Amino acid sequence: MSYYDYAFEARIERLAIGNTSKVLHYNVVILPGWCRDQLPFDKYPKLRIIGEVGDHPVRGAWNPVADGRKYFILSAKFLSAAGLSVGDATEMRFNIDDQDFVDVPDELAAALAADKALDDSWNLLTPGRQRFLCHQIASAKRQATRDRRLQDVLAEIME
Repeated sequence: MSYYDYAFEARIERLAIGNTSKVLHYNVVILPGWCRDQLPFDKYPKLRIIGEVGDHPVRGAWNPVADGRKYFILSAKFLSAAGLSVGDATEMRFNIDDQDFVDVPDELAAALAADKALDDSWNLLTPGRQRFLCHQIASAKRQATRDRRLQDVLAEIME
């Protein structure tokens, strides 16, 4: 018996998303239709999951494509660490995650713990907005950028 409720094999694809004015390309796994039909996308259009691609942990959301398909983004950094490339076949295993989960960077968590007014304002934000702000900090490669983004996020939270 598997720890994960859902599992399938798929190829890692390069997917273009957008319109004629702006197209973004992502490395993705496409959710098979048989699996998509078992999941509560009617309630959660961007269903959050936790699981593994290959033997490497992932946490994120299934995103919609206009044609009804769902995709899960795999960053270039993830693919490199997992030893995977576009075109490779891999297994994806996952469970439905807490839909309100937010992975808060340590420095933001410390700032929230130290300032009740800041924490109260943070708690008024939607989980999606909180995730966006956390990503702004966590995606910085250099510490100086991370520190600057933290200050920007703290100012935005208090607006």
